[in-house]
Amino acid sequence: MVTGAAGGIGGAIVRRLVEGGATVHGLDRDPRLERKAAQHLAGAGRFFPYIVDLAERASAERVTAQLRDRLGGRCDILVNNAGIARWRAFEDSDDELLESLLAVNLTAAFRTTRALLPALEASGRASVINIASELALIGQPGYSAYCATKGAVLAFSRALAVELAPRGIRVNAVCPGPIETAMLEAEFESLGDPARARSQEIASVPLGRLGKPQDVAAVVAFLASDAAGFVSGAAWPVDGGKTAR
Repeated sequence: MVTGAAGGIGGAIVRRLVEGGATVHGLDRDPRLERKAAQHLAGAGRFFPYIVDLAERASAERVTAQLRDRLGGRCDILVNNAGIARWRAFEDSDDELLESLLAVNLTAAFRTTRALLPALEASGRASVINIASELALIGQPGYSAYCATKGAVLAFSRALAVELAPRGIRVNAVCPGPIETAMLEAEFESLGDPARARSQEIASVPLGRLGKPQDVAAVVAFLASDAAGFVSGAAWPVDGGKTAR
């Protein structure tokens, strides 16, 4: 199961997993998920879209209950990818901003993992991959609330890795840096000079380019596979070396 499956990173993860032979159930609040599935994924017969806002508890619980039935009581891979970002100076960051970021970035992953825990345990070799951020590792002005939620995702991943290890469940976090997605483009636009913002971002990356969603998907696919069978509780930066500076 992959949440945030309609986005740039989420869509790339779904495609990579489907191409690897997985049957994937994708969740997103964006109604375009169904159209994207028809265009790119449904032909393989191994992708099933669900339109749901994971920040709405009742809707999320209804859909995860449906998923437990469709999964037949077993889930091998869970990717908690759904996330939102907002730029705002700290003094202007109100409770509503923090609560909205927490609801999607942390609480949705917490609830989804809890709801699917019996199915993950039934796998015997399940892998949970939480998509955090480079900003779980470093700070950035204007993103105090976002950094707080993604740092929480990383701490949650580490704690869960230790607690669920005896049940045969591995848990890891992936920390993408600047990835070419609609979310990043919106961030550049919000800064007033998109071209300048893009150039500055590229200059901050030692590899000298922005990442692609496929870069993140490749790491997720590895962590989901048996090749990563002894990997758990780790944070995997996919940032072109940015956080190594």
